[in-house]
Amino acid sequence: MTDKVEEYREMMDLFRIYFTFSKRFYSEEVKFTKLTPQQGRTLMYIQENPGTIQRQLADSFHLRNASVTNMLKNLERGGYIERKQDEKSARIKRIYITDLGIEQVDEMRKSFDSILEKLSKRVDESLLDQLIPLLKELNQEIQK
Repeated sequence: MTDKVEEYREMMDLFRIYFTFSKRFYSEEVKFTKLTPQQGRTLMYIQENPGTIQRQLADSFHLRNASVTNMLKNLERGGYIERKQDEKSARIKRIYITDLGIEQVDEMRKSFDSILEKLSKRVDESLLDQLIPLLKELNQEIQK
């Protein structure tokens, strides 16, 4: 029997394969939009958290601040977001989604829903019923 480290390695390899395969679906659907999947997820986050700041985005997506800076510049240049000075601190810029950004989020959500529909048709529901609690437990253990 393999040891625990080998089992963990196999699990990580299986996750990698799953995410690589899933990414293909996303790439096919999202290639018709003007934004990358990361930009779309960022816009969704900003829409759900109006007035967020750059640091919160970096923390939420586990990205370097420089990566978020470049992405926000591109989104702002494209007219998808706007940054406004915080009323209490001149050093803080709050980020808000524009009407164009909202339109793009709606388009992306439709694409993501279509992708999830395609993926879910390939997986038996009983498998998900087993997998979801296990992944929740695994995430809890890792976060300890």
